[in-house]
Amino acid sequence: MDIISFHVHMDAPDTHTFTVHMHLPALGGDTLEVQLPVWTPGSYLIREYARHINTLQARNEQHVLPVEKTHKNSWKIQTAGTACVIIYSVYAFEESVRTCWLDDTRASIIPAAMFLHIPEVALPVHLHIHPYAGFSEIATALPEYQGDKWQRYAENADTLYDSPIEIGNHKTYHFDAAGIPHTFVIAGEGNYQPAKMIEDFKRIIDTEVRIFQHHPCPAYLTILQTSNTMRGGLEHMDSTSLIFKRLQFEPRESYLEFISLFAHEYFHLWNVKRLRPKALGPFAYGEENYTTSLWIAEGFTSYYDDLIVYRAGLYSEQEYLHVVEKNINQSENAPGKHVQSVAEASFDAWIKYYRQNENSDNNQVSYYVRGGVIANLLDLLIIHHSGATYCLDDVMREAYHQFYINRNTGYTEDEFREILTSFAGIDLLDFYADHIFGTKPLPLQTVFGYAGLELHNTLEQTIETDHGIVMNDRFIITSIRKNSAGEKGGLYVFDEVLAINGYRMHAGLQATLMQQMAAGETLQYMVSRAGFIQTRTITVQATDKVQYILKPAAQLTAAQQRTYAKWMYRVSEND
Repeated sequence: MDIISFHVHMDAPDTHTFTVHMHLPALGGDTLEVQLPVWTPGSYLIREYARHINTLQARNEQHVLPVEKTHKNSWKIQTAGTACVIIYSVYAFEESVRTCWLDDTRASIIPAAMFLHIPEVALPVHLHIHPYAGFSEIATALPEYQGDKWQRYAENADTLYDSPIEIGNHKTYHFDAAGIPHTFVIAGEGNYQPAKMIEDFKRIIDTEVRIFQHHPCPAYLTILQTSNTMRGGLEHMDSTSLIFKRLQFEPRESYLEFISLFAHEYFHLWNVKRLRPKALGPFAYGEENYTTSLWIAEGFTSYYDDLIVYRAGLYSEQEYLHVVEKNINQSENAPGKHVQSVAEASFDAWIKYYRQNENSDNNQVSYYVRGGVIANLLDLLIIHHSGATYCLDDVMREAYHQFYINRNTGYTEDEFREILTSFAGIDLLDFYADHIFGTKPLPLQTVFGYAGLELHNTLEQTIETDHGIVMNDRFIITSIRKNSAGEKGGLYVFDEVLAINGYRMHAGLQATLMQQMAAGETLQYMVSRAGFIQTRTITVQATDKVQYILKPAAQLTAAQQRTYAKWMYRVSEND
């Protein structure tokens, strides 16, 4: 049987460069074309991985073969129909869960960023890792090949690209959860407590499996790398890669952020990796894969991550309600909510979400945050209109079984809406038009009212103390909120604030001057703009920001009590 074989060398980790030998069988024809993906599934940005390939050559047993680069990420090899080997080097020194890394402490391989493939040819892949002399451990979901841990096997390129590989001297822990063997590896030092983390992982896993009533993989791997500055995660079919600040596993508040991150990525086992929008599989690795449904794929997962932490007993009820408040406030305080819908945010993720600039808040929304708030609203809508018979869990379980278990295909927006409708028992066409594909205000008061909760804005009629501007520590404006006093007064991003009302600028000056100000009064800002000194008059105004808190209504109906109990997962009250 024909197979593609890769040998990966890392002999000089201080150069941060891998050397890869790709062995190809004779595939017929005088030429073949190989390509490197431009993105990795789960992270919707064209990352141009080919820019990290430094050298590439090919040869067969007798000759060096002609190589022609035909596109930014593709090469044509003149094979004359023979078997050949392609030898290339990959620079790897970008810390994240989406990019490769190599130094003298560890090696991280994101396969889409390293391994070439042949379009339209689906062959199994043999992978042989040749570790640096100081490395003794390897972790990946790929199965061993011929009983050698340094050799791995993938049925095809899709499986290979969905299996990150960690190499070095990481710590390894094994545990069972939901009847499935799990492996947890930690690369790097930090103030973490592995035993506590594993116990909390088990609670998260059991909680998520109860939602879907099915675990989709035979084993699961979690790779955690610790960092000075970064946090994030990337989901895979049978594993996940996490990165978290090494000294942020304490105190409790930041530790729970990590647990929520794990809950988020683990939930992707079902939502995204299997229950997925139609555009997200099979993948086109050389171009954007457009979908309007990331508000479901990521937004619903963002709603569930903290809800699962609560259900697992790691948040108190009041702590969870504070998380709900925080999510609402973050969503409602984004001026971009008037400009971009969550469907548009999903579609434009490729050019906007991962490329934030000083104006992004004014014209974009997060399909994570706003999508999560919308998921919360849909959950309450379903509970209320079904008389607390159903909730969003039932939607996710039905969609998972219908589209993955029964059909193994992706869904369209209309198909997912139909399942939501079937459990809510109401027509959701207007909701979709207004809040998914439109930018009308979310019905927060009405829908949270179904659970007997009222939103109170504690900033109502409060003076906008920052004028809607953000400055760095050199008093240079880095962003300006749309319709703020700063924008109306003619301040620009990149202005350097030199003085306010004749006082030389210093930390705290703006806040000090604002303490006695009222709406309608003015301040004189002296700024340096492109080297010229200018003065701008800022008129103090009330803030348009909100800071909602949730409070129970004075009188609760029986229906409101049932809805709240179902949402808060008070199982005994719903039995």
